[in-house]
Amino acid sequence: MLVLANMTFAGCELLDMEEEEEEETSTDNSTYTYKYTCPTGRTNSIQIPNRLSSSCKRAWEYYARTVGCNDMDNYEDAARGYNACK
Repeated sequence: MLVLANMTFAGCELLDMEEEEEEETSTDNSTYTYKYTCPTGRTNSIQIPNRLSSSCKRAWEYYARTVGCNDMDNYEDAARGYNACK
């Protein structure tokens, strides 16, 4: 009887482990291409993660454009928004 109880308990543990593995969620690593043109006429593009909220996507786009176009007058503002969304 004791052997049967141990086997039943071990069987329950195996079932619990299988359930935990199925509950794991995967991270969305997809990106989209953000293209922008600097005031000098130079065009650039960068990959932005899709997993971000719409406001964070805009913050990352603003940061990319600010840094990519060397717009140092707006760097602090752009960096603040970008860092808040990391």
